[in-house]
Amino acid sequence: MNISVIIPVYNVEKYVERCILSIMSQTYTESVECIVVNDCTPDNSMKIVEKMVSDYKGQIQFKLLYHEHNRGVAAVRNTGLDAASGDYIIQIDSDDYCEPDMLEKMYAKAVEEDADIVVADYWRSGADRELYCTNIVSATKISRIKDFLQNKRQGYLWCQLIRRLLLVDHHIKLDEGIDFAEDFNLSCKMYCYAENVAYIPKAFVHYVQYNMSSYVKSMGRKSLENIIQGEKAIMNFFEEKGMHKEVYEDLLMWRISHFVILLFRSEGKLQRKIISLYSDIPPFIKLKYLTVSRKSSFYWLVAHFFASLRILFIYNLMRAFWKTLKKKQAQQISFFSE
Repeated sequence: MNISVIIPVYNVEKYVERCILSIMSQTYTESVECIVVNDCTPDNSMKIVEKMVSDYKGQIQFKLLYHEHNRGVAAVRNTGLDAASGDYIIQIDSDDYCEPDMLEKMYAKAVEEDADIVVADYWRSGADRELYCTNIVSATKISRIKDFLQNKRQGYLWCQLIRRLLLVDHHIKLDEGIDFAEDFNLSCKMYCYAENVAYIPKAFVHYVQYNMSSYVKSMGRKSLENIIQGEKAIMNFFEEKGMHKEVYEDLLMWRISHFVILLFRSEGKLQRKIISLYSDIPPFIKLKYLTVSRKSSFYWLVAHFFASLRILFIYNLMRAFWKTLKKKQAQQISFFSE
């Protein structure tokens, strides 16, 4: 088997038909298997998949696997990896969809360059528009990892065709139970071992961002715990690999970026929990990051200064004012463009 496509299924009945059809419509189907893993979805997603597979007359070999109870997306991806027999694997989310030449072009590149990983660009699909996102790969192992930590590249698995033995030989799996940005940690680990990474300057996957019922679209206590667990897991990994000093500053900036985003998206008790969990990072370091890395305005420097001192009512007032101002600006732009 040349390629294993792994598709987790959970709460995607509105989107899964389009996803599966985009795999069935691939121009390269010889020696391809598609492993669909049902994580006890509560809707009709699997009924749709089962009907499509029973009607399918093409060359792709479909395997339908079923979890006995809901275990989360990391466990689902691991189930797919354990069942895979392809030389290369790719993980596709069931609310996304692919261009028909994805497998053909990515596998040809893998064979041509004997690549451990083939990386492609992707489309970020919102409700009313699509944004083309480049995914250019740096030349060295350490620079590739720093790119992830500095948010220059995302660790999405669905735009990477991965040599299966790279994962098997180095015992690389997803951390079960860490379902928020689970692919980021896996990408950091496998790039520590990958010798040859190829890049295709073409987008194949449409990354759908308007499905609010999928695994990780909402922010809450569980998401926060997942992020903290993920941070600890990747920091421990770099420590074990003896790379902690090389990436220390990048890890710190990466954690502060989480702090900034989580604080902005949360309310009440959750905000206080976030401040407590990131209290090991001194306020002046957080402000340095905002100044140097994000080039934040003086307005947001002041807001985060008060947040770091746990004076949240001032931070929240400033955040509310900023949101109101942005909303009015958007309305004005809309008015003048009519």
